[in-house]
Amino acid sequence: MKTYIFRFACLYLHRLEIFIDIEFEIDMEYFIKTFENTVRRCWDKPALDEYRTSSETYGQVAADIEAIHIYFEAAGLKPGDKIAINARSSANWIKTFMAAVSGGYVAVELFNGYTARDAQALVDHSDSRLLFTEKSMYKDMDFAAMPKLLGVIDLKSGELLESRGNFATIYAQRDQLFVQKHPMGMVPADVHYMDRPMDDLCAIMYTSGSTGFPKGVMLTVRNFSANVDMIPTHCPYHEGDNYVSVLPYAHIFGLTFDAIAPLCLGMHLVVLFVPPVPSNLKPALREFRPKVFFAVPLILRKMIDETIGEFMNTKSGKAKLENYEQNPDFCAALQTIFMEGMGGGIEEFVTGGAAIPDKIEQLLAVKLKTPFATGYGMTECAPLISVGKPDTYKLKSVGEYMREHIEVRIDSVDSQNVAGELLVKGDVVFTGYYKNDEATKAAFTEDGWFHTGDLGTIDKDGTIFLVGRCKSMLLSSNGQNIYPEEIEVVLNNMPFVAESLIVSRNEKLVALVVPDQNELGEAGTDAASLTQIMDANIAALNKIVPAYSSVSSYEIHYEPFAKTPKGSIKRFLYI
Repeated sequence: MKTYIFRFACLYLHRLEIFIDIEFEIDMEYFIKTFENTVRRCWDKPALDEYRTSSETYGQVAADIEAIHIYFEAAGLKPGDKIAINARSSANWIKTFMAAVSGGYVAVELFNGYTARDAQALVDHSDSRLLFTEKSMYKDMDFAAMPKLLGVIDLKSGELLESRGNFATIYAQRDQLFVQKHPMGMVPADVHYMDRPMDDLCAIMYTSGSTGFPKGVMLTVRNFSANVDMIPTHCPYHEGDNYVSVLPYAHIFGLTFDAIAPLCLGMHLVVLFVPPVPSNLKPALREFRPKVFFAVPLILRKMIDETIGEFMNTKSGKAKLENYEQNPDFCAALQTIFMEGMGGGIEEFVTGGAAIPDKIEQLLAVKLKTPFATGYGMTECAPLISVGKPDTYKLKSVGEYMREHIEVRIDSVDSQNVAGELLVKGDVVFTGYYKNDEATKAAFTEDGWFHTGDLGTIDKDGTIFLVGRCKSMLLSSNGQNIYPEEIEVVLNNMPFVAESLIVSRNEKLVALVVPDQNELGEAGTDAASLTQIMDANIAALNKIVPAYSSVSSYEIHYEPFAKTPKGSIKRFLYI
């Protein structure tokens, strides 16, 4: 909801003017209507590419969506029925999602990292009527364990893998059904999507399950509409521009930033489809020259290594970057090489989904002065809570909260200086967890504020600074709050450290460290040398962090930490 203030001048005797400000609330356009209008307007313009595989205009995408609507209806599906998608990101993935939400159905997004057993449990839990997946992912699933399903469809080939009732007959006739309805093909005037109430359930996205059975986050038309409304005012998303999509659509950041928003706003969406490693990403960026690039920190780190690693990792390069203020020409040259390596057209880098390492943030924002900012959000907010802008970006922040559709407060006696839990309210906030009233009740305060579970502060400008998670916060022996994530970020930037966890053992902080195997191999480091290196790392760490956060000892773990399908470390396994 946007508020507009109009000033009226009231004239009285003797020409006395009294000015009255009146607020009018005007409904934002819901995202499905935005998409409908975009499809009609951009009918013959490029809409959706699967990199080096296929290319479709908005009109062709609309025809594919219509074909899905027709056989959904023929199969007896009703508005509100659930459509599950369990597959890798692709052009067909996003077309299936847009078909579901524009037809009045509920899209159920499952991360393709779930085991077959977990995936089928979530399909059944969500009451899904159809499952779109990949043959290779479905082979270990049991159709009998998902009794509500009418059919299972291979998203890549379109092959019907299993079915019940007469669905196989209807699915086989889907092309014929389309021709019967549109014998001359479709035209823009044929595009009419369902008018859905703003608070209609639109999608269910399951959490990672790091603390138990995954929770189904219920997202409404309003939640996605608010995000689509906000994005172009804070990021350079413009009609007709190319957008290279690298994030998984089953993750809320990927779904909203990399799929829904670009298509709703008339952009040319290029789905990378192959792993976003430099050898795949670099030529795609060079070919399409996007103006905005959204990525998790890991992708940025790999692209930094690919484009300027050979210059910045030499002895001379390290020295010049260490004294960057005295070496502006070197930094400017690195910036030019990096920006060209990223396609040459980027106006803004946005990173989110994980904490940005200090050394990457310093390199991009301070030393090279690239147009860089971070964002923050979560599944329960579809996802956007805050995002920075390059010209006003503040280090170690996650940007300013989105005042258009969000209220934010910090549960603290001093929200600017003392960390407390971040609470949010507004158009972006979900309605609850599917079939889990207990978790829903626990997620909100009595007056309707959502518990993010994140700890931080907020300055006078509305900029948010996160320090950690409520559930991971530790207490020192003298009662000081300790945020393990803050210590881990520092330790992860030290030599030969791939990842780390800070845990409490007998009221002492212990660092669990997974060494970087690639670095070890390149350096030929033996066990004795590694011990010396880690001793030095811990000593250096304790000089940086406050005394009450000092680490007393460490343990070396040669196997990576167990993670959820979304890549979060399962902390509870190591406490």
